[in-house]
Amino acid sequence: MTRPHQRFGFKEPIGRQIPQGAMGWSLLILVVWLGMAGLYVTQIVRAAPRGDQLQKLERHVDEMQRDIMALEDSTAKASSLHALAERAQGLGLVQVQNPEYVNPAAHAFVRR
Repeated sequence: MTRPHQRFGFKEPIGRQIPQGAMGWSLLILVVWLGMAGLYVTQIVRAAPRGDQLQKLERHVDEMQRDIMALEDSTAKASSLHALAERAQGLGLVQVQNPEYVNPAAHAFVRR
């Protein structure tokens, strides 16, 4: 029966081939850990400015929504019936007293 390292063609176990066994594995783990920490720091450094830009854009969107709501409110006030009646009076129009209507659906006719 062959050992696992012999199946791959190694004379000794892989752990013994690395200089000083456990020290070699420790160095390998340290290098991998430092590499991953470096990748993490790189990602954070790249993501921070983007997060700031997103916050700035969200604030801008909120300000624009407040402006839109204020403009919609002023438009509603300006187009209300009371405001339109005041504007009509300001233009010199006079309110009709006792208006009479003709219903066109009733086929009513008026003589001259």
